[in-house]
Amino acid sequence: MFGIPKEVFSDLVDHYNSMGIDARLVEKDDPEAFDKETTIKIVGRQFDTVILKFAGGSMAGGGGFGFGPSISKEVKKTSPKLNFHHIITGVRGKSENDLKAEMEEEKTGFITKKLVNVSWKGGRLAGILNGDGELKKKILDSQTTSFKVEPDMKNNWVRIVHQKEIKLTYEFGGVIIKTAKTSARDFPPNTTIDIVDRIAEHVKSL
Repeated sequence: MFGIPKEVFSDLVDHYNSMGIDARLVEKDDPEAFDKETTIKIVGRQFDTVILKFAGGSMAGGGGFGFGPSISKEVKKTSPKLNFHHIITGVRGKSENDLKAEMEEEKTGFITKKLVNVSWKGGRLAGILNGDGELKKKILDSQTTSFKVEPDMKNNWVRIVHQKEIKLTYEFGGVIIKTAKTSARDFPPNTTIDIVDRIAEHVKSL
C-alpha cells in the first residue's frame, strides 16, 4: 500500500479553491473525516466529500532526509494515478443494483487515443446516464475518461470514482540538513467536477 503525501491533499484543496469551489482539509483523526480517511470537505456541490486512493504508477520520490554539506538541489518527478472518490452521503432508500454504473469507452487512434463514444453499463442509473446527451457531450468535448459509480447502501453513501494521472515533484536540498519538499499538479479541471456533479444529480433523483 502506498501512502499519498499530505501535500497532495493540501494542493488539491488549493486547486479546488482556485476554481471557486469551497473546499477544506479534514485530518483523518477528526470526527468530520470520512471513514477515518484524510478528507476534503466540499460545500455547494452535489457531492460533499472527496478522498483519494492510490491506483498505480510511482508515488515515491526517493532521496529522503540526510545530513551533509552539499548545497545542490535534486528534483525528482513521478506521475502516479489516483482514484478521486467523490462521495454523496445520506443516500437512503435506494437499491444498490439500481445505482451501479460504469462508463465504457470507445477510442480511435494508435499513438494518441481519442475518445469518440461513451456508454454506461449497470442498473437503472446507467440507463439514465445513457439518456443524458448533455453529459455525453461534456465527456467527449473534454476527453475525460474513467468514471464509475459505487453505491454502499449499508453505510448510506455513493461514490463517484474518477481515475486520473497527476504530476508529483519532489525537491531535495539544503546546506546542512537535507530537506524534502513535495508539490502536486494536473488535478481534475472544473469540467470534470461539472461531470461529477451531473452524475451526482442523477443519483439523488433516481
